[in-house]
This record gives sequence, C-alpha cells and structure tokens, in this order.
Amino acid sequence: MAGHALVVGGSGMLAPAVRSLVARGWRVSLVARRASAFVRREPGLVGYDCNYNDADAFGSTLDRARDGEGPIALAIGWFHTPGPSSVVAPRVGAPGSPGRFFHVLGSAAADQSQPDVLARAARTVEGAPSCLYRQVVLGFVLEGEGARWLTHDEISGGVLKAIDEDASLSTIGVTRPWSARP
Repeated sequence: MAGHALVVGGSGMLAPAVRSLVARGWRVSLVARRASAFVRREPGLVGYDCNYNDADAFGSTLDRARDGEGPIALAIGWFHTPGPSSVVAPRVGAPGSPGRFFHVLGSAAADQSQPDVLARAARTVEGAPSCLYRQVVLGFVLEGEGARWLTHDEISGGVLKAIDEDASLSTIGVTRPWSARP
C-alpha cells in the first residue's frame, strides 16, 4: 500500500525508517532543516529544507510536498513540542481517503506526573477529518543495572512496527520504572 509518505525530521534518528520506506516502495518527501544534504546521499527521496518552528514556512513546505508528490497517505513527525502536528494533520489524507499520521513523542510523554501530555498532543490535531492520528512514545532500554536511550535503529524499527501494526498508541522500549530512565 505504498503511496506518498511525508517524514518530518527524518535525517537523524528517523533516517533508517526513511530508507526503509523508500525500499518498501513509498514516494518519500523529507522535511528537515538540512533535508537537501541528506537527499543528495540517499536516492529515491524528495527533500525540503525547512524549520518546522516557522509555522507559515512549514505549512507552505508541506503544501509543496503534497502538490508535488500527491496526497499524503502516511506522515511521520518527530517534534520537541506538539504544535507542529497541528500544521501536519490537516494536510494528511484527502476527502474519502484518510491518511495516517504517526506523531513521535519523547519519553516525557510517559511521565506519570504529567498524565495529560498525550491528550494535549492529540488535541492539536482535532478538526483534521482525513487524518488518522497515531502516537509513538520513545522510551528507553533497561540493561543490567542501568538503562540507556534508544538507538536510531531501534527508534526507526519501532516506528515502522507501529506503522505496520497501526495501533493508536505505541511505545518503543520501556517507560517503567520511570525512575530508571537514563
């Protein structure tokens, strides 16, 4: 079911996922601050240099990607704040043909002292009728007596698994015990 996939921030920790999507037959638009440099090294991608913190420029960039490659059937976005998801969501899918948006969230989304983080993030995409919103929470790995953060390959593999399973909420690694996080 390959089509047009949009990946925001895919030149770093999501780079292995981007490569895998291309190998799976997706037309991938990559939006990142230095997307053009990444695309020069990776065939099969269209790159758009943009900082998602500039909402107007970000929206225009997403429109160019959609206009150039077709409706966005799959979107993946890793943002440090939930705000940019409100720019992505209305551009995902098309009337009668919804698309899926996998919002990658940092481990803080699993902090029990802030139980509303996931709900707040979900509210940023309300009113996007063609967008099927999914959340992917990054955790950590317990090893022996300690813990470590996830590698880029583990993150990308977990995001791809979330896409394949199409769950509304996925966690990569573990988030408990919270006190054990690195």
